[in-house]
Amino acid sequence: MNKRQLRNKVITYLSNFGTTEEEKHNIKEKLKNICGKTGQYNVPDALYQKRTSRCNRALISWKTVEKNKLTLKQLESFSGGVVVEFINEDYFKNDSNPQSLFNILKNRLGSDEKVSSMISIRNESGTSSSHIERDAFDKLKALIPDYQNHLIKRKDGIACSGKGNDQWEGYIYYSMKGGQQNTILSHATAPFPQLFNPACDFANEEICLDIDLVLAYFAMFSIDKTAFNVIQKKEYYELLNEIKKELKNSKYDFGNLLEYCDNHPCLLLDSGKLFDPIQVEPINIIDFSINDKSNLNNLDLTHNEAVNKGKYYYDKTRGCVLAPTRPNNIFWSKHLSNMMQQNFSLNEYFEHEEKIVAKRKVKLNKN
Repeated sequence: MNKRQLRNKVITYLSNFGTTEEEKHNIKEKLKNICGKTGQYNVPDALYQKRTSRCNRALISWKTVEKNKLTLKQLESFSGGVVVEFINEDYFKNDSNPQSLFNILKNRLGSDEKVSSMISIRNESGTSSSHIERDAFDKLKALIPDYQNHLIKRKDGIACSGKGNDQWEGYIYYSMKGGQQNTILSHATAPFPQLFNPACDFANEEICLDIDLVLAYFAMFSIDKTAFNVIQKKEYYELLNEIKKELKNSKYDFGNLLEYCDNHPCLLLDSGKLFDPIQVEPINIIDFSINDKSNLNNLDLTHNEAVNKGKYYYDKTRGCVLAPTRPNNIFWSKHLSNMMQQNFSLNEYFEHEEKIVAKRKVKLNKN
């Protein structure tokens, strides 16, 4: 049995623990969509692919590339193609070295190459002011007077595809809102290009399978085994051991995935059971059937190291960039927990929580 077949087998097995057909369907869909649908994160509405596969074309900012010291060769490991986004002032900076990655990418605006680039004028900070964007837009108009002829779009006559940089053309996007001035949009009306997924959610096909198996392995411990008969126990442990074997054989620079899973706090709080390590609450298999984002018990794919930290790692063993949604950076938690922890790494959150508890005790003892 190969890795994909094992993934499908364990998803089917887990979904059968639903007590109704609707619960079974919801469990299966939640597990199937782990890598089938990405979040939007910071991709503009008009450019977002609308929840498609992690393997698809990705958008990454120049600031993120620079911060993580990613090389051109490393960027080429984005199998679906990647576009480096020069946001606001980024494109107008100077680098005297013609061979620098910055200049190489500046010369790839709108190219069909696996690593391409574009210019975006848009709000990065979340503030209501738009003066930074408008200043950058003035520079863009001065540098490229016919900028409106270079708006990013899907190529005419090419079937819609989520992969490859030969599917689109142009290289400019802008969206200026806020302040006392008029709203200015490059893509004001449909149809929108819908070209990119966020790089933070990217994974190639092999990494996607590992993500699925890590989360499925965790989910296996959400099953209540106390009422199992002999046959049911045999089936459960045989499947669990198959997953363990595959995870142990899935090696990365940091080690293998079984070591990661078995040492994660979500499996260490109570032997043989899956816990939300943030609220310290058990997770039951039926929790995977909750299909309501407003329900605080809805289960989220959660990150040990928060996505907004923007950390990317090149794994030499696997020969690819590992984005924030990587196999050794994920676990299940309830939606409320995810909201509580999202600006911290998991360990940072634990430390933060302990400090708050200590402060509270001191204050209460004084009164």
